[in-house]
Amino acid sequence: MTPLNLPAQIVYLENYLANSASMCRKAEWLLSDFDASVWEYDFGNKTRRTFDWDVILEDGESLTSPKHKELLEGLKIFLIASTKNANDMFSETNSSTKRHLSFIQAGHIIDHLLLNTNQYQLASYGLEGLGRNELIHLLKKTGESNDVDEILDWEPSVGSLIKEMFGCISHESLERVLIKYPAMRVVTPKQEDENKLGISASEIPNARAALYISGFYHHTNNQWQIKAHQLTKIVYANTLFAKNGNRHLILTLTCDNKDFFERREYPAVRVSTCSLEDTSSHRFFAYQSALYRFGYLHEVGVPAPSAESISAVMSHEAELGERGRFRTLPSAIALESMRNAIEFHLKHGTHLINSFCKLALHCVQTGNTPRSCQGTTLAKILRKETVALGVTKATLMSNSAKRIKEEYFSEFRANSSLLELVRVYIGSVQLVVGALMARRSGEMIDLEAANCLDSTEQWLLFLNRKSTKRTFGIRHMQARPIEPIAVAMIKNLVRMQKILKRIGYIKDMTSLFAVPCPRGNRGIKKCTKENFSRSLDYFCDYFETSTNKAGERYYIRQHQLRRFFAMLFFHSCSFGGLETLQWMLAHTNRRHVWNYITESVPGTELMSSKSQHVAEQLHHGGIESYQNLRSFLKARHGADDFLLWDINDLEDEITHLQKEGWVEIEPEFFEEDDVEQMRILVKIVESAA
Repeated sequence: MTPLNLPAQIVYLENYLANSASMCRKAEWLLSDFDASVWEYDFGNKTRRTFDWDVILEDGESLTSPKHKELLEGLKIFLIASTKNANDMFSETNSSTKRHLSFIQAGHIIDHLLLNTNQYQLASYGLEGLGRNELIHLLKKTGESNDVDEILDWEPSVGSLIKEMFGCISHESLERVLIKYPAMRVVTPKQEDENKLGISASEIPNARAALYISGFYHHTNNQWQIKAHQLTKIVYANTLFAKNGNRHLILTLTCDNKDFFERREYPAVRVSTCSLEDTSSHRFFAYQSALYRFGYLHEVGVPAPSAESISAVMSHEAELGERGRFRTLPSAIALESMRNAIEFHLKHGTHLINSFCKLALHCVQTGNTPRSCQGTTLAKILRKETVALGVTKATLMSNSAKRIKEEYFSEFRANSSLLELVRVYIGSVQLVVGALMARRSGEMIDLEAANCLDSTEQWLLFLNRKSTKRTFGIRHMQARPIEPIAVAMIKNLVRMQKILKRIGYIKDMTSLFAVPCPRGNRGIKKCTKENFSRSLDYFCDYFETSTNKAGERYYIRQHQLRRFFAMLFFHSCSFGGLETLQWMLAHTNRRHVWNYITESVPGTELMSSKSQHVAEQLHHGGIESYQNLRSFLKARHGADDFLLWDINDLEDEITHLQKEGWVEIEPEFFEEDDVEQMRILVKIVESAA
């Protein structure tokens, strides 16, 4: 009796008795013959779809050539296995939606392999060549990414294509396009921050011009945008599915007729190693399960990754909390910026807010906008301290003004404009509050002027951004003690909004860090992620924070400020005291300060602060205190001249050693001449070695 000739009573056993090799060549969704080059499939949609296995590998030959028969068969079986029931692999999963999703996820894995055929050497070694490291890399790439564009490196791939275009287009041709369409030169701070093209910010205008010359740019809805569909066909030519998919527009390459006022003075130092958006564990486990289906190839005798490598994938744990790593802010810049912010508040905070409120009242009474007030008219309105500071205009960003960049920033730092100075002040408040409270940027943005302080004005009230799990999306209100200097700065902004509401300049109070309309219109704009960052940019350009060797400025971000206390605490050993920190915290005991830090700063940020301190000490010659670490690093890397290390790489290495348990960095408190002292100890954990 064969599986094809069963009595009616036991016909249900047919699937279980069928030959595995034949079952893995069939699927309910597959409408084509297994051996066909073009597969037609249907998951219950209105239209059937197809894809072609005829793609080129790194050896220049097609996947469908006889030479790659085993590789092709393995990929086909893997795709079919992705929709099978995990318990028996003979039947399809019960849910058609689940089948389709599993099919898509397996398709992402195959497309990634085909796009990176050089890296994986598919033509030479096939699927059998995917070892433990390759499979774990594949899992991290798929399971820890937020969407298919990230899995398939959409933006870096377009960036690579643009670099190829640069080699075929003269600089003169690029310049002619930029002269004709000056909007292409404008690169906003947000576009710089979200640049994932793999090209520098200064190259972005040329990238746009190159796309225009090559026919991949068009003007629509008053914007220049990439022709995403055409670029997709080229970038993903050697894929099964991606070449026919829809890709998102790339913000960095989108531009309109906004003028240069949207720009920072310098390109920004990159503040993170990669995207840091949260990824769900469900997504990670789904791709982990998909990769496990490579194991089915062993059952049917088709070359596949080893069982040990597949087991390693299944035991690998997601690092979902560390999607990327924020670069630490050099301690000297953080300290100087904190001082500048506090001094700016003490010297100018009160009279700047008073002058802005007086200007707002004048506008309400006359029906004018702030930008219409200049010269002597403005001088009669403003406080005398503000006029003495050099203010002659309400704003430098009038709709008609077309100033060169150098002229704008020269006037900006000469204190010519009231609204820009108010924006610098708001950035100062953000910096101080952000550093002292160590909150997430979203929690800072959400602060409301009307209720961010409790009745005693000693506690900051905020909505915890990480408190919605199992609470139906309801975020918890939390309170944290706040220092007097931060309270004074917050109260100045709250006072401003109360006055503006009372005189009718605004209808209601809004976000604490709301900003005046930058072009001098009436009203204020609610704080958004972009406005919050731009206020910090105003602060950094005004006080001219340092630039690196590449000519990029350190534009401070809230996630860097979260480490401020810990950073200052560790550096207090080398800078001679905790007076500044104790003044801000009203503490007199070092252990109290340390307790405050450990309660306020998350573990990952605290670990990075430790690494930053030690890395800076090693990099700047303070190696006598860390001879044990110096010897340990020399044994691992064969060199102990830390001036040759990039300081970020050295910091990363020390952070890695802490995570792996090789190194522990902790403060030690002791008494000397009846005075409490502290030193930072670096301990090498012998058991880890």
